[in-house]
Amino acid sequence: MYENIFNIDFYRLVAQMLPLRRRRAQFMHWLFCLVEPIVQLHQQFMQFRDRTNYKLAHTPQVFSIENVLNDAFDRVQRRIFIEDGEFTFPVYFYDRTENKPVFFFDRADNEPVRFYDRKALGQLGVDFTIVLPNGLVISDAEMIRLQALVDFYKLPDKTYTVTYG
Repeated sequence: MYENIFNIDFYRLVAQMLPLRRRRAQFMHWLFCLVEPIVQLHQQFMQFRDRTNYKLAHTPQVFSIENVLNDAFDRVQRRIFIEDGEFTFPVYFYDRTENKPVFFFDRADNEPVRFYDRKALGQLGVDFTIVLPNGLVISDAEMIRLQALVDFYKLPDKTYTVTYG
């Protein structure tokens, strides 16, 4: 919508705004030289606009992050994908309202068995894994760029790892 509003040909605009009696080649070229910084600023603005629209078009959804990573690192074959992370489900012992202590012993070792609490469950795994193809060689600088892209698009509370597979 309204894409044509940004398509400005400054050279044509200068030529149209100039009176007919002043339209000589030397004078026109001199005006084109004066307009050149504005043309360069307009090109920088258009590049910024394209980058910003690209960022706004992508969301934290899995398919969108996959598209961003494939656009950046594997444009032709698009082999980068995202898998779900592992999640450890808590073991139900009793209802909290019962307020009863629970003891589980390993009969072989005669020691109490440790179970996970809510805080430990959150630290066990990652929310998703980014799987890079084996043939894709990424340098350390590109890995930092990959992590920066994922950190930009992912939700703040999500954790991830990057693996080859």
